[in-house]
Amino acid sequence: MNSGFPILLFALYFLFYSGQSVYNTYLNLYLSEIGLDYTQIGFIVSFSTVFLLVAQMFWAMVSDRIANKARILSLLLVATASICLLFYVGTSFITMLVVVTLFSLFFNPIVPLLDNYSVELVELKGRFDYGQLRMGGTIGYCVTVLFIGFFLKDSYRPVFYMVCAFMALAFVLSLTLPAIRGYGSNTRKESRKGLYRTLLKKRSLVGLICFNLIFSMGLNFFYSFYPIYFTSIGGDSSLVGTMMFLCAVTEIPSLMLIGRIEKRFGERAVLTVAGIIAAVRWILLYSISNPMVAIFVNLLHGPGYTSFNYTIITYIGRNVPKELRATGQSLNVLISTVGSKVVFGYLGGLASSLVGPQGVMLLSSLLMAAATIVFFIWSTDKTDLKPIQIKGERK
Repeated sequence: MNSGFPILLFALYFLFYSGQSVYNTYLNLYLSEIGLDYTQIGFIVSFSTVFLLVAQMFWAMVSDRIANKARILSLLLVATASICLLFYVGTSFITMLVVVTLFSLFFNPIVPLLDNYSVELVELKGRFDYGQLRMGGTIGYCVTVLFIGFFLKDSYRPVFYMVCAFMALAFVLSLTLPAIRGYGSNTRKESRKGLYRTLLKKRSLVGLICFNLIFSMGLNFFYSFYPIYFTSIGGDSSLVGTMMFLCAVTEIPSLMLIGRIEKRFGERAVLTVAGIIAAVRWILLYSISNPMVAIFVNLLHGPGYTSFNYTIITYIGRNVPKELRATGQSLNVLISTVGSKVVFGYLGGLASSLVGPQGVMLLSSLLMAAATIVFFIWSTDKTDLKPIQIKGERK
């Protein structure tokens, strides 16, 4: 395999996260624009996420067993590009519920599968870091969310055409990716079941995923509902785009430095500091109601989210057996991101209707602070988090 930097994979990250920035930032603003309230939007988020409990692990298991993991990425990308157009079928609550759910079944699993593919490619080439690849997504996200925010001018109907275009281009690029084999194709079914059970018993992995669950609750609430609140305190589509742009920009220096920082201080220290930063971010957003100050506060996104996410993804990539790496990445997303969307989807929307988004930001801060303290105490007996050892695994 060519040892040069995989520029096409970098470009695929750019395109995918460009589409994600448009969809994640402006979907709920569109739903609000067509007349849905916080509770209805929250129900759509939760309902669509429940089905991912099956879809996320299904695609992960297929990826772990297929002859070429890149083909699964191609399938999911072309499916999301096609489904985007269904958003223009109608604007009723039921229509949006069905379309968002269908879109999520193919869109959400791409993130852990793309990360797993990248981590394995890094292992094969050994001349670059996962963070360098992931930076393509960060650049795509921040550039796109900024310019799209100015282009939309508070009218959110065109966003799905844009997402369709980005996913279609990403699909074309995915067809050029080098093949990476799924390592589980030669593993007996009974043996794989034993590996799954053993993996779920590993204290270090389960502890990290539970910590990520709490971290993701606040983050998912921020992306789902904070833009709506932000527009109610004087922000508009261009300021929403500016805020998300600056959030993404802060990921760039974090991705450039986090690999060296983690090697110097260890995973436990990085995760603890990232948890503290997240708790501070949410309590500050609770305390302020000025859109310009809110934009400034969200500069904490990179040091918090990027450090946290990088550490957990690379930990799974280094320590989970090859037969289960895509499954391990998806298990993390399933329990943390998907689980938090279920909790802070419907319940977050309902709480926003009752106590306002600021009240939910306060709750997010308190939960994050408590989770960080628990994690710090739980991991005290280790200089660093222990690798996962599976009896009888292939080296």
